[in-house]
Amino acid sequence: MVRALLAPHLSQRPHGGPYAGRPLRAYSRHVVILSLAVVAGCAVVPRSRMDEAQKLTQSLRADNARLKERILALQGQNRDYAERAVDDARRLTVQEEAIERLEHSVQAYQDERNRLEAAYKRLVSNFGVAEPGDEVTLPRAAGDTSGASGSSRVSRKSTDNEKDKPR
Repeated sequence: MVRALLAPHLSQRPHGGPYAGRPLRAYSRHVVILSLAVVAGCAVVPRSRMDEAQKLTQSLRADNARLKERILALQGQNRDYAERAVDDARRLTVQEEAIERLEHSVQAYQDERNRLEAAYKRLVSNFGVAEPGDEVTLPRAAGDTSGASGSSRVSRKSTDNEKDKPR
């Protein structure tokens, strides 16, 4: 019954198409032949080419898996290097701060030494105390009988490194 309803419309197609005026059987015959040709086309490929294609596919999949593993290894290594770089940067910052503190400490020490040297020179000039290398006369102790006079002379010899100072 369905065929009777559809038959008048399908058997008489509008003009201009490739199947115009042909019945449905001719159209379906062409579809079947075309589908058999497509299916038969796969069977036409030699077995050796199919095997070769499968081996190539397996080889490519193995290479792909190997490369993915290599990528993971390199990503891990990259993460390690990044962490190491951050740690090195922190360590360098700490070292730079320590060096800066030590430089300030050394500068403060040198400033203190210069200040004390200037204070010592002022003290020596105010009291007239002999400089190192000068002859100093020391008073004798009351019970000392080693010399005829009441005082003894102590002489300090200047070294080659000391400057000759006016007396």
